Amino acid sequence: MKITRAHGNGGRQTAELLEKVFFPRFSSAPLNERADASSLPIAGHTIGHTIDGFVVSPYIFEGGDIGKLAVCGTVNDLAVSGFRPLYLSAAFMIEEGFALSELERVVTSMQQTAAASGVTIAAGDTKVVEKGSLDKIFITTAGIGTPFDDEMPSFQRLHPGQSIIVSGDVGRHGACIYSHNSDLGLDQHVASDCEPLVDIITQIKKSCHPAFMRDLTRGGLATALNEIAAGASLGVSVQETSIPVSSQVAGLCDILGLDPLYLACEGRFVAIVDAAHQAETLQLLRAAHASAAVIGKVTAEHPGQVLLTTAFRGTRILDMLYYEMLPRIC
Repeated sequence: MKITRAHGNGGRQTAELLEKVFFPRFSSAPLNERADASSLPIAGHTIGHTIDGFVVSPYIFEGGDIGKLAVCGTVNDLAVSGFRPLYLSAAFMIEEGFALSELERVVTSMQQTAAASGVTIAAGDTKVVEKGSLDKIFITTAGIGTPFDDEMPSFQRLHPGQSIIVSGDVGRHGACIYSHNSDLGLDQHVASDCEPLVDIITQIKKSCHPAFMRDLTRGGLATALNEIAAGASLGVSVQETSIPVSSQVAGLCDILGLDPLYLACEGRFVAIVDAAHQAETLQLLRAAHASAAVIGKVTAEHPGQVLLTTAFRGTRILDMLYYEMLPRIC
């Protein structure tokens, strides 16, 4: 078997690659939690740690660039895992011939996004490789943080009857990257939803006590819901008509035959809360994005599966993405 681009789409083939190659060799208690950020016991304290690589093409897109994306992706992974981001490190891999002015733009964007997220970029590394060795610029970022509070989101806190809420319309970042494809000849580009989630998650954590959160990056909403169902060994039921999709994203998907439920977001997350906190959670999320919506519930039925009630009132299994649907999105 050879590695294909589908192994990097965040769906089933990514999961199979992790289970076959990485997890058996790197097995450890923090890694085996399968969280967006690992919880590390250090000198009597708990520290959150995560790392991510960014290879998005194009590296500048409508609504952001690879620098902003690198910060958002890392701080959001920490925040949805229950950690307040504090420090980032960044490694830059730069192709020979890359314009210094473009590098300055990317680095400035990173600095501004880090400041908006309340984090400090504390360490870094730079490598320059021969022209043709990579596509302009790649960035790897790692982040550490401390818990917001003692109520850490976890699969173990999930139970039937809890509400599943999405923080805004889905599929926007993936649609953005696709709309930049020059072969499509589109006159307008979809704007990415790329943004840090630290402020809104801080508010949610204070008063709504989410049992679990996950940001909707590679593989989109559908993959995140499948990971939740599998991790909790519970069922997930969602309503297609309740899932917010902008008209711009829906139109692009109709033209290209894409499913917005599998398209990445870079500024959206799902929160799973007890029914008693549903109204307040939704109110807080809608203050940030009016399209936030309750899309379903955790169930005892069909454990490990996601069932989607369609617009035609039929029911189908919403599985993880298997094939390669998009170019490099993050």
